[in-house]
Amino acid sequence: MSVHEKKDGRWQVNFRDENGKVRSKTFPAGKEGKKQAKTFDFEVKALKTQGKQLPVITRQEGIYFDELAQLWLNEKKAQGRAIRWLKEMADLLNKNFIPNLGAKPAHQITQADIMALIGANYANNAQATRNRYIGYVKAIFEHGVEHGHLEKNPLLRWKKGKEAPRRSRLSLDDLRKIQKTAPNHLAWALEVAWNVPCRPGPSDLFALHFDTHVDYDKGGLNVYHSKVKRWAWIPCDDGFMRSVFLRQQVHASGCLIEYKGSPVLKVAKALRTAAKRASLPYEVCFYDVRHLWITTMLDAGASAAAVAEMAGTSLEMIMANYYEINRSEKDRAVGLLPKLFQEQTKTTNNVIRINTNKRG
Repeated sequence: MSVHEKKDGRWQVNFRDENGKVRSKTFPAGKEGKKQAKTFDFEVKALKTQGKQLPVITRQEGIYFDELAQLWLNEKKAQGRAIRWLKEMADLLNKNFIPNLGAKPAHQITQADIMALIGANYANNAQATRNRYIGYVKAIFEHGVEHGHLEKNPLLRWKKGKEAPRRSRLSLDDLRKIQKTAPNHLAWALEVAWNVPCRPGPSDLFALHFDTHVDYDKGGLNVYHSKVKRWAWIPCDDGFMRSVFLRQQVHASGCLIEYKGSPVLKVAKALRTAAKRASLPYEVCFYDVRHLWITTMLDAGASAAAVAEMAGTSLEMIMANYYEINRSEKDRAVGLLPKLFQEQTKTTNNVIRINTNKRG
């Protein structure tokens, strides 16, 4: 049970009714509405303490999308999702989804309404981005169905649009050029990413700590891949481990990657700037470093299973998306192919002569 101020200024109280279902009641904007909401919240808490029947609130027109989204976010918060993710999700919903979908009850919203919203606001975004946004909305409606607020999900039959595979153009030479033009914290971040193939992000690469992940005795890092929820041991060469040790002496945050004594959460803007300074004719994202690590390891002859384990992904994903460009395996395979036509290699002493004498 809690009191929340909605985007339009109204006040809302979320609580569970006598059947255990999450319900909400909305009050007018302003001080008086806030007072009414707090009073109602207090009354519900008192009834619960006394073991009495809790109110069952049912709006004639049903629950609205903004209320549904708030309940979904509340559940995600209770599940332990990061505050940063929750804020980003709230900003995304408040920017376009709630203003466009919040004008009528949730059960009246159709897939056509949602597709029109996506087309009007995100037509220029990548298909992957559109798929992700629609997926969030689908999850919100599914939450409403599971908790009895809706009878059906309007996106039940929606399927993701086909996403074109992204081909990274980053080469090792270009990565070195970027590192030379990068500020100190970015240059070091690239060095860490090149030696430790974590996914770039606050839960993986930027979450690496000296005390938690570094093992100097074994000569490497024990990293946690949050996407697949498993740990992986990454052996590193002596030169990199010495650099890690020296960084530990001066990093105030305890993180492998920091900026002015504070942990780093993202370096996308700094990376784009460094790539421009290096005069690269294409855009670069931090994920390209991980892609380059995988392809370089495979081309050098590392087993796909070892690469998949260290990178925190599946062998199937490696085979489907990376293994086709394994140059060393292709070269080895071609060398195994027997010749169809055997060339003559034996030499003789025979000499071909051309008779140039003319008959008189």
